[in-house]
Amino acid sequence: MDYVTRIHLKTGSTKNRKELIDFCLRNSNQYVAIGWSYDTYDSYQEYYIAIQSTLKKQRKKTPSVLNIFRDTIENDLFWTRDLDGVYWICRAKGVAEAYHDTDLDIGAVVPVEAYLVGTQVPGQIKAAFNRARGGTSQRIWDKLIIEYSKSVFNTASGRTHYTVDKLKGNILDNLPDFDLEELVISYLQITKDYYVLSNSIANKSTTIKIECELMSRNPEKQEKAVVQVKGRKAPTLNAMDYAEYIKNGYVVYLFAPSISNAEKLNNIICISSDELMEFYTQYKTVLPNSITQWENLY
Repeated sequence: MDYVTRIHLKTGSTKNRKELIDFCLRNSNQYVAIGWSYDTYDSYQEYYIAIQSTLKKQRKKTPSVLNIFRDTIENDLFWTRDLDGVYWICRAKGVAEAYHDTDLDIGAVVPVEAYLVGTQVPGQIKAAFNRARGGTSQRIWDKLIIEYSKSVFNTASGRTHYTVDKLKGNILDNLPDFDLEELVISYLQITKDYYVLSNSIANKSTTIKIECELMSRNPEKQEKAVVQVKGRKAPTLNAMDYAEYIKNGYVVYLFAPSISNAEKLNNIICISSDELMEFYTQYKTVLPNSITQWENLY
């Protein structure tokens, strides 16, 4: 398996979206579905050619989801999300089929076996659903997410349907960037007595990207901080890039595989892997499942 797919269950019939999702996920026969219900077709290939032709006349590009459905084979995995923000894992039971339903604007479906997972999934999956102009679907090629998805399906279905490749190293070696960021921010809030300013997360007005801004919970301390987190494949992080934050009264916390020039600035604090691993071990019972569930892959 080279990728898993994120798909929005959202066709042109937006007023009936709840009915669409119920049809796809909450019936004895389950599907992921796409729209363009212009006519009745005998096969997905016939549907694909007709929709391509129609879109070409409208001077529109072929949406990636049409190609994803065309390429789908049995056992491919999809992630989707319902209107409650709950994520579902879906295994393709076969190839895409033409399916005509004008009320729900369904033009094609992939029959699936789908299971409700919950709201706590890796940040990379959440981000795939929340991307601006991300389209109906997106392939996720990250091996970590692929092995995670296979493991989740095995657990949800109650059977070992997929062979899951075990990861080497410890949890810090393998956490995706989004979840590593959440772990470091949790570390600062719990052990350093900060709280996160929610409107500072991924603040686009900053010239140097930071994960967020934090404030001390202690009214007598009146300390403010920022944090930057870089994952296992990141290049060396230069602490001098954060001199302006120091000048403006911030404590700067950094976590990265390699950090240079930290000794040249006051109020730069480098978080070590040992510190973070010790925190994880001590507090994992209160950490989000989206972080701790990676242990299943070791």
